[in-house]
Amino acid sequence: MSTRQSTPSFLRVNSTAPFGKNMVMTVNASCQLRGYASKKDVNKKGGKGGKGGKKGGDDDDEDDRKGKGKNSGGSAPMGEMSFDPLDLEKKMGQCLERLKKDFMTMRAGTANPAILDPVSVKVENKMVPLRDLAQVSIKDAKTLMVNVNDAELTGAIEKAIREAGLNLNPIADNKAVRVPVPKPTKEFRESLTKLAAASTEKAKTIIRKLRQDGMKELKKDLKAGMSEDENYALEKKAQTLHDKYIKDAEDALKVKTKEIMAN
Repeated sequence: MSTRQSTPSFLRVNSTAPFGKNMVMTVNASCQLRGYASKKDVNKKGGKGGKGGKKGGDDDDEDDRKGKGKNSGGSAPMGEMSFDPLDLEKKMGQCLERLKKDFMTMRAGTANPAILDPVSVKVENKMVPLRDLAQVSIKDAKTLMVNVNDAELTGAIEKAIREAGLNLNPIADNKAVRVPVPKPTKEFRESLTKLAAASTEKAKTIIRKLRQDGMKELKKDLKAGMSEDENYALEKKAQTLHDKYIKDAEDALKVKTKEIMAN
């Protein structure tokens, strides 16, 4: 009478490689009980090299090595993933910062050097940003001073500011240009708030597009081998970032509108 060995068990662990910075490696573990046949049983099936040997318990080993079966934890190792939540947050943050910078150029009756950021000066048939040719400072609450690096460009800088569509009337004085900032009319305030709202909508559109692109990348990553749980968690992360930066943009608009109407 043959004695059958006790049925042992083993832990099979499959892990997926990291797919981006600061991403936590996920490990799926499953336990599988397997019975080891006695020598007598093996002989009945043809033995190690017998006719039925390959068709026997070795099929399970083959499947284990290949990782067959849904959610078996045996999927092929993942390569580098497409979606990076840190990169998504960085891009959304940059979009918000650009919006705030645009707001700074929307003057509301007070002197602000950023007002002149859009101005470019024609120099030798080339358009050069004003900031590369002069330093803009605040003389007082209603006046900006533009200190020109090259006195020969003073006239060109004065003309560029006057024709920039900013409703400003600069006054040239040797190597400087004085720029009085007039108090805006009611109509001008209203048009400025509309401009700020339009800029905000553009920023929100970009933020939404960034989220959509992230979702497309996550679909690719799921097909490439990312676990469903990890994919779902990253989708929630992308949505959370989207909601945050949309709200930040809307809050920035409220602050800017209040500022415009108060001055």
